Order: sequence, then C-alpha cells, then structure tokens
Amino acid sequence: AASAYVNPGPFEQAIGEGKRFFMLDTFDGFRCDINKQASPFMLVLHNFWLGTSMLPDGRTSTYSFVTQVADEAGFMMARWDPGQASVNGRVHRALLGGLAMGKLQIGVSAEGQNDTLLGEVDFGGHSWMGNLRYGSMGGGVVLGCNYMQALTP
Repeated sequence: AASAYVNPGPFEQAIGEGKRFFMLDTFDGFRCDINKQASPFMLVLHNFWLGTSMLPDGRTSTYSFVTQVADEAGFMMARWDPGQASVNGRVHRALLGGLAMGKLQIGVSAEGQNDTLLGEVDFGGHSWMGNLRYGSMGGGVVLGCNYMQALTP
C-alpha cells in the first residue's frame, strides 16, 4: 500500500512559502536583468542595479554576470561581481542514481574574509528528508544535520 504522506522536500525550501510572502522583492533606483538562453542547457544573465542606497557596502550601483548550466541530473551556476571582486558558484548533482543530491557551494573574494566552501548531501524516502552539511563560511566551520518528517498526509 502506498503511503499517503508526502516527502517534505529539501531543507532550504522549507520556509519558501512564508519567505515569499513576508520578504517581497523591493528595491530603489533602476534594476535591469538581461538574460539569454545560449543553448537548451545554458543561460547567461547580466544584472544591473543603478542609483540605489540598498547595497550594504555603500555603493550606489552594481553589475554582475551569471551563467547557469542545467540538465536532468542537476545544475551548475557561477556569478561574477567585479564591484566586490568576488566569484560565487554552486553545483548540484544527483548521486547514487537519484537517491541523493550532492551540493557544493563556493565563494571567493579579494578580501578573503567571507570565503565559503560548503558541501551538502540531501537524501530521503517517501515521507522524510535528511540533510548533512560540512564546510567553512566566513572563517568558521559549519557542521549540520537536518531531518524533516511529514506529519500529515
């Protein structure tokens, strides 16, 4: 007999609905995203934000270049911000024939104080989801374990 309970999904998406409701995407100034699908699997994006007072480092404008490559087994993303002299990247790949999802998050900057290297593995069953993570963020070690269980069908 099939279980009426549903897998709760990845841990980082657990508060997604509430976040979309309470954290609206508001901004000042002029913001423009230009994206182009370079192939069926690749997207490139240019992001401009001009005349803003919302950037935490006091700048009034920013530009970033993002590229994403995706297929059935996962995706890879890289972001370059010349104003902050930083490069960020993510890799998500299916592991063990789709039984688990491996994730790698990398971020490097000129200052080096907020550099990131974080590895994660998501795994689950019909009604539960688990997550293990280990890495370094902002000079500190990150070690985590999460478990979510569906309680109602």
